[in-house]
Amino acid sequence: MPGPQDLEPGESIEQYLGNVVREARLALGRDWTQAYVAGKTFSSGTRISEIERGEDPPDRELARRLEIVLRLPPGTLVNLVKILTERTVRDYAKTYLRRQLEATAIHEFSIVVPGLLQTARYARAAMQAGLAGTPAQIDDYARRRLDRQAVLDRPDPPWMMLVLDEACLRRDMGGAQAMREQIEHLLAMGERPQVNIQVLPMKGAPVAGSVSLLTFAKGQRGAYTEGFNTGNYTEDPAEVMHFQRVYDLLQQAALGVRASRELMRDIAKEQDD
Repeated sequence: MPGPQDLEPGESIEQYLGNVVREARLALGRDWTQAYVAGKTFSSGTRISEIERGEDPPDRELARRLEIVLRLPPGTLVNLVKILTERTVRDYAKTYLRRQLEATAIHEFSIVVPGLLQTARYARAAMQAGLAGTPAQIDDYARRRLDRQAVLDRPDPPWMMLVLDEACLRRDMGGAQAMREQIEHLLAMGERPQVNIQVLPMKGAPVAGSVSLLTFAKGQRGAYTEGFNTGNYTEDPAEVMHFQRVYDLLQQAALGVRASRELMRDIAKEQDD
């Protein structure tokens, strides 16, 4: 069986997942060989070796068993597998989605409701607008997107500061009922102590894309920007600082939390007219 190999977490999600498995196994002691872990997870030493080298990631069931055996927090591996199986995720977004699961804080400006706060109806409508696939495929993609929202239900969820473009609250995405449900969901999520939602009024010039800033436990930071069919994730300090300034300006122009909630309630009521 091949020996362990050093992996660069930033190279791919597969390699990052393999590195998590390997480090967790080694941390448990010398007796925790690949063969030993294989026996406890009803797998094989060769299979564990392939996972650790980033060559063949586990399916969700094996990922769950590995989490239990290696004493990893629930979702550590399963959430990564979900991202890998999400066919609508572009290559440029995969690193960001993986790093988003590790973030302790998320500061985001978005011209659409971000995936972590979308309802099922809104998610389906957004994917239909982007011609993401057949109705059956879109239902599957939307379910997987909602699965990733479990990160906000963790015992230690990330702090989420969201500035939301008012235009996306008024844009018909799936019909009046879907939009009312989506806004009500935003209001409910905004009541959580770790979720802060502000609305950027439509009185200014339109913003061309979204920006998300991630902060990690050891102080590292990353920035992800996305437009139509394109995106970029970087952890270069100079670029992150540039996008921090962009976010700060947008946040300063946004309504306060209370005023934002009042506006969202008013827009939700308009859906009944």
